[in-house]
Formats: sequence, C-alpha cells, structure tokens
Amino acid sequence: MSGLSATETRTLIVERNISAHEVLDEALARLAAVEPSVNAFITVDEAHARAQVDALEDRLGKGEKPGALWGVPFSVKDTYDTADVRTTYGSRVFADHLPAEDAELVARARAAGGILIGKTNTPEFAIHVRTVNDLGPETRNPWDLDRTSGGSSGGAAASVGAGVTPIAIGSDGGGSVRIPAALCGAVGLMPSRGAIPRGGGRIGTRRFSSAGPIALDALDAAALYSAMAGPSSRDGLTRGLFPTGLPGSQSLIAKPRMRWVGESGVSGAEPDVVAAAAEAARTFARETGGSVSASSTGMRADEFNSGFYRMMQSDRYSTGGRELLEDTYTASLLTDYARHQFEGAAKLTPDLYSAAIDVQLAAIDHLATLLDGVDVVATPTLGFIAPEIREGGLELPEDARRGFVSFTFLMNFTGLPAVTVPCGLVRGMPVGLQLIGRQGTEIMLLDLAARFQKRVYRLPPSPMETLALGNHQERTRP
Repeated sequence: MSGLSATETRTLIVERNISAHEVLDEALARLAAVEPSVNAFITVDEAHARAQVDALEDRLGKGEKPGALWGVPFSVKDTYDTADVRTTYGSRVFADHLPAEDAELVARARAAGGILIGKTNTPEFAIHVRTVNDLGPETRNPWDLDRTSGGSSGGAAASVGAGVTPIAIGSDGGGSVRIPAALCGAVGLMPSRGAIPRGGGRIGTRRFSSAGPIALDALDAAALYSAMAGPSSRDGLTRGLFPTGLPGSQSLIAKPRMRWVGESGVSGAEPDVVAAAAEAARTFARETGGSVSASSTGMRADEFNSGFYRMMQSDRYSTGGRELLEDTYTASLLTDYARHQFEGAAKLTPDLYSAAIDVQLAAIDHLATLLDGVDVVATPTLGFIAPEIREGGLELPEDARRGFVSFTFLMNFTGLPAVTVPCGLVRGMPVGLQLIGRQGTEIMLLDLAARFQKRVYRLPPSPMETLALGNHQERTRP
C-alpha cells in the first residue's frame, strides 16, 4: 500500500485487494512517524476516522456504488467546519469549537468515500504566509525542517508532502494552496470563482478565497476537485457552469500554446528558481508539440497588490473580524498579526474600497491580455525556494507576503484558475511551475499537470515521505 496514489488506493479497496481499515492504519502510522517533526496537524481524529471506515465497509458490502475517493484518507485545513471535530480556524478564540455540521465541500468529499483523519495547521484565519499561530508549533517543510511550509495551507501541503495523506483540502485566498504546495513538492489547484461552494468557516474572504485540492499526483487532485465542485443551493455563485471529471474524460488541449511570464513586478526572485521554471515550460512545450512565447510584460504585482489586499482586509473584517476586535476578551486572544490586519481594515474608507475595485477591473484586463492568443500563461509559482524559519518576531503579513504572492494573487483577484506542479529541485528544495487558464478550465489545467508529471518531471519523495514510507520504499509511479 505504501506510496500508492489516491486513485490506485481506491481501486484496490473497491476490488477488495486491501481493506479501508488497512489503509487507515497505515496512514495513521505514517502520521505518527513524521508529525512530531512537521507539525502539520492541529487535530487528529482517529476515533471518527475509524467510524467512517466501518460505515464505508458496510456500505460497500451492501452493494453501494463506490465514490471517487472511496477509502482514501484525506485532511482538511482547519479553516473549514467539520461536524463534531474540533475546528479552530487557527485561533485561540475558537480553540474548543465543535461545529454541528460539515462545510458543504467537506461533506462532498466524505460522500465520495474519503476518510477524514484530521484538521491541518493554519495561521489564524488564514492571514499569514507562514503556518504559525498561538495554538501550537509552526508547521515545518517536509523537505527541510528548518524551512517554512508556506501558508496559509501549510499544514495541508505538509501532510501531503510528508506522505501522510495522498490528498488534502486547502484554501486559496491569494496563493494559499499553490504557495505551500510548491514549497512542499505537491500539486495544488486554485479553482475558478464559483467552482466550489463557499461557506463552512469563520472570518473568511468571501470574494477571493476558494477551497482547492493538494496532492502528490495531478490525477488525485482532479478526483478531489471534482468531488467538491458543482452547484449548491447554499451558494448562488456556484452555478455548475464548469466541467468536472478526470483528465482524459473530455476534449482537452493536445498541443498547449503557452505564454511565459517570468517577471512578477516585485523584487526578490532568485534567478535559478525562475530559470528552472522557464526551462520546465520550454521542455513541456517540446514534449507536447506545443509552443511557448515570452511575454513583453510581467505580472505587474506591484500595481495591483494594494487594491487586492484592501478588499481582502475588508472581507475578513466584515465576516467577523470587527466583532472579535471590538470585544476586549476576544481581542486579547488574537495573534499580533490578526489584530494588526483587523485594525488596518477598520481604517479603510469607501473611497479606498471604490478605488480598489478600479484596480481589480484593471487586473482583469491585464490577465485577459496575457491570455490573448494562448491557452495558458506559465510562470514560476514562487520566485524563490522555501525560506528558512527565523526565530523571534514574526513579520507583519503585508511585509512577509509581497514576494510569496507576487505570481499568485492575481488569479484570486480576477477569478481565474491556476495549478502548480513540481518542476524541479533547486538547492535541494522543490520549485513549482504555475499554469493559469481561463474560467472553467480546471480539468484542462490538471490534465496538463498530469502530462507534465508523466512526460517531463516527477519529484522524488521528500525526506519526511521517505521516513513515513519506512525508509526504503519509493512512491509508486503511475
């Protein structure tokens, strides 16, 4: 079983070659092996996981048609509600919070047969680009424990990169799935706005954030995405306009036309990281018979950054930040960075918000120009490898995030989908290639990522994954 993909695991369970109990036992053993070092989880829920497996085996025995995630262990970022399982949102304010029901996207993953084993670490209300809060230790990178896993879905990406679960649910409000996925050596998808139901959390970004899958294998990411996506009576934005399914199940692009953008507009990119991603894009074009052309402009992150974050701050403030800040007790429990964000949002004026909308419209036009005449835009996911964790004072979010999100936040701002796929190792650390598409092209993007993994590059196991798999077994290559 060790090292199998989610789709392979599901097939073996359905065909009765292994049991879901065995799969869960092994996942929990892997978690126990690496968790003291990685700190990927806030809550591990073995009792509920075993109850889920019992119910699943009973359903299979009664002839129920198995779902796409049948028996596959998965984790959920602790920003999404899970029924009777502690959900903290990374905050001491909610340290003992037990939701009454699952967020709809979690319920869908469970309905597809996925086995929830725990809630992964997150900065408070997903505000920081490092996965650090006041509830416990910071999440470490499974490739180098002295380095960050990124954020804000750093726990989810670390659980996958360390080999604990083959798939995980994260959330992406400015790069929060793609950034840690790239830093931890995983595939991560930011879906189109409206593809997956919102809701089932606290203090969120209604406008820009979406749940997204993280996986070692792009086909596994597609299976999890398709389980979560689709229209919802609770969210009018999800109108079912976008295709789901697995790559290969519909007409996809055989010879992708790509536009390379290697400049973010923000300083700090490392030339060897950018070069690795550029070479990966060129190699992929050769392997597929596609093409790649260089853009005459960059992402222009410096022009669009302030408008994006003004709107995001307002979102978090209006979805509960104000109440927490104005209550003396709850304000005393907040991290310094969360309090700082809420205080900043309180100072925003209608004129500033209106100006931010103008910036958003300009960003939409800019992305449309970059996509004109091509199928996808290709960029580095980040311009650097995972930074070392500096002890002591934590940077304020606006200081820490500039370089991290410079290639990623525009998709949240404009509502477009993007996927990151590991494209190499630089100084022993993973780097990612980001592919950006038009609305509704998630399956096409995941198909490209799967083909990239098959024909160009597939990352070897991380040191923590090797430990989790028993020090001698290699991950199965599909």
